[in-house]
Formats: sequence, structure tokens, C-alpha cells
Amino acid sequence: MPKVFQKFSIERIQIIAKEIYLLRFSSAAIAAEARPGQFVMVRPAKFAEPLLPRPFSIHRLQGNRVELLFKVIGQGTRQLAGLKKGDLLEVRGPLGRGYDFSADQNPILVAGGMGVAPLLFLAETWKRSQKKNRKGTLRLFIGARNRDELLGLKEFERTGAEIFAATEDGSYGRKGLVTRLLTSTIKTPSPDQTLYVCGPNPMLKAVRDWAVQKGISCQLSLETRMACGLGACLGCVVARKKETGIAYVNVCQQGPVFEAREVLWDE
Repeated sequence: MPKVFQKFSIERIQIIAKEIYLLRFSSAAIAAEARPGQFVMVRPAKFAEPLLPRPFSIHRLQGNRVELLFKVIGQGTRQLAGLKKGDLLEVRGPLGRGYDFSADQNPILVAGGMGVAPLLFLAETWKRSQKKNRKGTLRLFIGARNRDELLGLKEFERTGAEIFAATEDGSYGRKGLVTRLLTSTIKTPSPDQTLYVCGPNPMLKAVRDWAVQKGISCQLSLETRMACGLGACLGCVVARKKETGIAYVNVCQQGPVFEAREVLWDE
């Protein structure tokens, strides 16, 4: 699909938790090209400000229907939350580098809060890749502040995922952080397991450190501010470890998914 803005009509928008919304539109072109972990840039067609679009991970594909999950944080997302069925969106994408996964892998998904957004797309894609004569294992470790913010549990259950949940207030699952639940459950990772992770940076760093120590394959989806999604504005630059040293790359082009060993924060 050309990486220019296209207009699509909202087919559904609903609130699913406090200030968290699910939005749906249809695009045969996006659905044909999109891969788990990729994102789109979105802005409401009827507002002139804010000028810059917002990036959203592709949460789910159902045929040509594209679903996005977002939380109201600032002016742009508040405008999106105020839209209704039939309103027009300007959408560019799919963009970026998604998760690299194989049907032969046994995925371990790790989601923190809104980090669940790209992982349902991955779980459902992996499930469709499974042949009848192979019974792979899919695990989901999901964490949030409370029960109401644990998103998509029923949808993940339909993929056959084994779900491990943690809430900071203890209202559902294990009390505490999802990283502690992960490290206490997976004692000895196997070579056919790969971690696919999305969430806030402290969680990503904790999972990255544990995965590197354990020698388990791990891919992180980074959350950064983006202005264009095309690498032109240099607004989402991060440090990436290379064999010859450190390179600074655009998350929107080289990511948002990176191998855990490559990601640098404060080293």
C-alpha cells in the first residue's frame, strides 16, 4: 500500500475500560500487507489540530477489518475517543518492522498494560499457522494495574493460550508485577521458545535483562513518540547495539520490534 494517508470510515468505536477504546475500520490493502507488530499512523479527518498523527499498533485483523486499541492520554487520542461510527479517519500504513516468528516456535507473549495491543494480532496469526498434526504451545503473561485493565483475556483464551495474569493491586491473578510472574514460572527456557514483549520501558528492560541472562530469544516492541512514521523527522531515534559499536536508528523504520540484545537504554 502506498505510504500516504488514506481515508476510511469508522465502523465501530467503543469504550472497553476506563479511557481505553477499541476502534475498527476496513481496508483490504492494509489487511493484505500487515504483519504482527506493525503500526499505522492515524488522525481524525475533521480536525485540523493537532497536526501530527498518532501511531497505533495493529491490534487485530478479521478479514479486511482492522482493529486498533488506544488509551486517552492527550488531545489527539481524546479527539479519537469522541468520534462515532461513520466519521472519517486518515490512516497511513502499515509501517515499521514487526515480530519475526515461526510456526515452529512456542511463543511466550509478555504484555504490560497497553502493551497487549500488538500481541493479540500475533497470537491469532500464530494460531492460524499451526497445522493439525502439530500442537504448539502458546503462553501469555499479562500484567496491569487492576482487573479492569487486563485487556483481551477472552480473545486470547480463544487462541488456546495458557494465560498467566498479574495485577499490581491483586484484584486478579498473582499480585505484583508481570515480570516477577514470568521469571518465577519459566525456570528453564527451551530452545524452541521465543519471548515477544510489549509494554512500558521498565518492563521491557526487566524482561530483556532476564532473557539475555537466560539465553532465550526475545523480541521487544518499543513504545516511543513518533511524528511522521517514515523516518523523516528523526523524532523516534534510539540507540541500537551493533557488532562495530552503537548506531542510532529510527524506531518507526528499524523497529518498532528489535532483538532484545540490540536494545540500549542507559548502559
